[in-house]
Amino acid sequence: MIFDEISRNILRRFQWPRGGDCKYVGRPSVYRIARDLNVHPKVVRLRLKELFDSGLIRGVKFYTDDAFMPWKRYFVLINKTKGVQKIIYEHFKEFPFIERVIFGTLYVSDSSNFPDADTVEVEFSSIAIIAMNDTDLKEKMKAVEAIFGTEPNIIGVLDDSSKDPKLLNKIDLTIVNEILYQDPLTMSINGMAQKLNIPVHTLRRRIQKLLDDEVIYEEVSLDTNKARRVLIASVIIKGDYHDWLPKILKSKFLSERLLLYKNFSIFSFFIFYAENFSAIDDLTTEVTKIEPGSLVTYRNGSYNNPYVTYPVPDTML
Repeated sequence: MIFDEISRNILRRFQWPRGGDCKYVGRPSVYRIARDLNVHPKVVRLRLKELFDSGLIRGVKFYTDDAFMPWKRYFVLINKTKGVQKIIYEHFKEFPFIERVIFGTLYVSDSSNFPDADTVEVEFSSIAIIAMNDTDLKEKMKAVEAIFGTEPNIIGVLDDSSKDPKLLNKIDLTIVNEILYQDPLTMSINGMAQKLNIPVHTLRRRIQKLLDDEVIYEEVSLDTNKARRVLIASVIIKGDYHDWLPKILKSKFLSERLLLYKNFSIFSFFIFYAENFSAIDDLTTEVTKIEPGSLVTYRNGSYNNPYVTYPVPDTML
């Protein structure tokens, strides 16, 4: 797999709509990416095939801002990490309330040796669970424990409840639920309009309003072990990415290496590439200047559940 500047720029285009162009007509496609990068569409098509076939990109999926949804997205942190992603990945079909699993390795200082703190590796896993409320979550956690055969050493549940609820009406929720199952690269307004029995112009207008309100966005699932000739690291910072992105972009070193960014409950993930381990050290130093409490992770990855179900409350049926 080639992961040069062309491939990296293609990957950056999947930040949509956060990356600038918030219009539906600007969503990533082979031809739009080719036009933006001034390369032939065949080049983009071949590079995308390499990125997917290599396993670096596990998938591209639409997600929603939880503040607009009737259900809640909980991130459950598990300190029993060995085999977590494999166990849950193999059971996705049986558990449609598990949206995805995220895993990686944190590199943190061993505070027990302070002030001569050594850097130690700490494995982590997290599963995203869709539930209506805390009671519903508890019932679903019983099923999660069952697939492990024992309690999976849950160390915390992250739930970003800092935003005021701005729930969608029934029609928009129906549209969003359908979008969540669409392939971003092949999504068709005409096909969706026919399936939902909504006029095309009405559907296009409503989708654009959802984009304007930042209800829906695109996200790439990566397996950073699959990158070749470069290293890929994620930086975790507490807080919304809107607060940290401007500061990161002020650093030439960081802005040139930034690939993607996203929120993870109450944390932000910023994904960078580095030429070698020395550059990883430099990246860590640069990010620490912005936020001393940041964490650097390696060997990150995530799996999306193709069988996930997004519920609609009975009151909206």
